[in-house]
Amino acid sequence: MNDVTLQINLSPGDINYVNLTVPYLVKSHRENVHEVLAVIDCCRPQKTKIVDPDQRFPETEFRKKVEKISSIAEELKSQGYLDRIIYLYPNNSLQSIISKKYLGNLIRETHDYGGCALMSYLAAFEVINTRYIIHYDADMLLYQAPNYDWSIEAKNIINKYPKAVAASPRISPPFNKYRNTVDAPSMHEGRQFSSVEGGWRNDWFSTRCFLMDVEKLHSYLPLIQGGQIIETLAIKYLNRGYPRSPEIMLFERLSKAGGWRLNLKSQKAWLLHPSTKPSRYIELLPQIINSVQEGKIPEPQQGYADINLAAWENFFYSIKS
Repeated sequence: MNDVTLQINLSPGDINYVNLTVPYLVKSHRENVHEVLAVIDCCRPQKTKIVDPDQRFPETEFRKKVEKISSIAEELKSQGYLDRIIYLYPNNSLQSIISKKYLGNLIRETHDYGGCALMSYLAAFEVINTRYIIHYDADMLLYQAPNYDWSIEAKNIINKYPKAVAASPRISPPFNKYRNTVDAPSMHEGRQFSSVEGGWRNDWFSTRCFLMDVEKLHSYLPLIQGGQIIETLAIKYLNRGYPRSPEIMLFERLSKAGGWRLNLKSQKAWLLHPSTKPSRYIELLPQIINSVQEGKIPEPQQGYADINLAAWENFFYSIKS
């Protein structure tokens, strides 16, 4: 039995594209995973210094979107793309478990200070039945060469390093052979990295996409301890960026304790991510997915993780003309 779960986060904000992204993400790993799991965030973000949920997420509209994304997920399950769905509703028992085990009972809010998911990321670690998890946000795009699964190579490598907790494919399309520059995970990330077998050692734990050894992760729990307890209490009571994002909490806890993430060097797999999703992006998304699957991208996109929509528009225009 494969000791890996493929897990995808879904939320009301994903309605416009999950029918496109989820099936092809699942097909990329289906043969090599024990189960495909969706975690649906049904919790409306709480009020923070910079987020007013009554303005950004009006109650009635939000509930309708929760119903819609839930219906889409159930349809994807009936089509065989999902095996199991976890619904994260406000004040359910799972949140208390997560708060105690992962957050030292210091944080009970469902979202971070910017209104982005928090509990739903941690819930995935708690509800799986395997040692490893492959996670994707529902808006991620993946290039993967035929007969290749980046998670298999990544798992084999991190198993050789006790402190290698997680891994990802290249975070952007390759660029070095086109730009005559030194190879690296991207042109922009800005994090320090060093070469290791099969890729680069990195201290940042992005939640966009990862393979995580959950058994290793458990050895670092709770994520908030020591000096981080004082910091968390301070930002809470001073109302300065509370609560932190799961990425920051993973970074603060794991990297300071020597944990690290492997970023694969193989050009057989890489990621793209839309930082914004205007209507024009949704219109072009079927074409973008098809082109990414073929490994065909506009030159300005090489080395950059976030979608360059203008470059894609010009790219498709040049193909037609």
